[in-house]
Amino acid sequence: MLDLHKTKEDLAARMDSLEIRAKEMNESLRSEHSQNFSEQAHEREDDEVLERLEAEAKAEIIAIKAALSRIEDGHYGTCSKCGEEIQEKR
Repeated sequence: MLDLHKTKEDLAARMDSLEIRAKEMNESLRSEHSQNFSEQAHEREDDEVLERLEAEAKAEIIAIKAALSRIEDGHYGTCSKCGEEIQEKR
């Protein structure tokens, strides 16, 4: 049987962690680049990776918020498309 209280705690902890990481990535992206052209090229490549990671973190935060909302509404564990019960392993 699914422990919704534990699931909710786990999701909230994951969301907190992601929000901290996303904030750190955003701050890193806003930092100034080196004056050295070679260093700038590396920094811009790093920025591209950080932007993708930040976008992934934000997408996961949105999914977690939706899951937490479904827990509150009593719909967690039910497929939003077909209405069937979702197996716990999933």
